[in-house]
Amino acid sequence: MREAARPVDAGREMSQGSAIPMSAPKSDAPSFLDTMRSAVDSVNSQQSLSRELQNAYVRGEDVSLTDVAIAMQKSSVAFEATVQVRNKILESYKEIMNMTV
Repeated sequence: MREAARPVDAGREMSQGSAIPMSAPKSDAPSFLDTMRSAVDSVNSQQSLSRELQNAYVRGEDVSLTDVAIAMQKSSVAFEATVQVRNKILESYKEIMNMTV
């Protein structure tokens, strides 16, 4: 009977002796939050530029229609890419949360 308890004791000793640090090592690389914030700010600036060009065109200022169309497409593509990245992040998060430990 004592033989059957040894693997359990060995596992307990291993788990107590090898504590994994919970904090990540510090690095100079930008954090995930900083990267995402930068991406969202970039999309926001693209959309603002597009809106400004649209308003300038409507007011009759010296803005070509092609510049307005290009700015609108750039902001649309940037927004769609951001939405897709968000969807992938949420999908990955859900997958991680469904993992058994």
